Amino acid sequence: MPINGVILVAGEGTRLRPLTYTLPKPLIPIMGKPPLVTRIIEGLMSNGISNIYVVVGHLGFLFRQALGDGSGMGVSIKYAEQRERLGIAHAIHRAIEEGADGELIVHLGDNYFGEGGLDRFIREFREGDYDVYVVLTRHKDPTRFGNAVIKDGKIVKLIEKPREPPPNSFVMTGLYIFKDSSDVERAFSTLKPSARGGEYEITDLIQWFIDNGKRLVTR
Repeated sequence: MPINGVILVAGEGTRLRPLTYTLPKPLIPIMGKPPLVTRIIEGLMSNGISNIYVVVGHLGFLFRQALGDGSGMGVSIKYAEQRERLGIAHAIHRAIEEGADGELIVHLGDNYFGEGGLDRFIREFREGDYDVYVVLTRHKDPTRFGNAVIKDGKIVKLIEKPREPPPNSFVMTGLYIFKDSSDVERAFSTLKPSARGGEYEITDLIQWFIDNGKRLVTR
C-alpha cells in the first residue's frame, strides 16, 4: 500500500502577524535554520517517505515557489488547495481527492517534534497493527486544542477546543497517522460542519474510528 506524507499549511498564522501577512508561518526561517516545512519534509524523507502532498491555502503560491515539485529535495510534492477554512479533516480529505491513497502521515505545518521525534512515532505505528496513531501531550491552556478523554490508557472521547476541558485532559499535537485513506474517506463522509466554526473537525473524524472499533493508539 502506498505511503504518503500530508503536510497541512493552509492556515493564516494569525498569532504571528504582522510577519504572516506576507510569509506563511511554515516558511519563516527560525534562528537562521530552515523553516518548519523543510524540516518536516526532511523528517519524512529520513523515514523513506518521498511521496508528499502539501495542502495550501493562504499565500499558497509561496509554497509552490519555495518547494516546487520537490525534486530539489529528492521527493515528489503535489499540492492540494483548500480554498476555504473548513478544518483539518477537510484538508486531509482534499489531499485524498488529489491522489493521496493508502497510508497517510498527516503533519501540521507549524509543528515540530525535534530531532528524531517523527522517527519514533512512525516506527511505533509501523511496529503495531493500528488503524490510527495520535500523538498527545499536556498543555497549560487546553481550550486552544482538541482534547482527548483517556480511560484505561485509551481515548474514549475527543472534544474540539472545549470551553471547560475535562479533568487531566491531554491535547492533540497535530500528528496523525492513518493506515488506510479509504477509512478516512468513510469517516469524512459522515461529518457535518461543527457549530464552533463551521469546520470539519479532526476530533470528529477520529471519533468515527473510536466509535467503529478501529485500532487506535496514542503517544
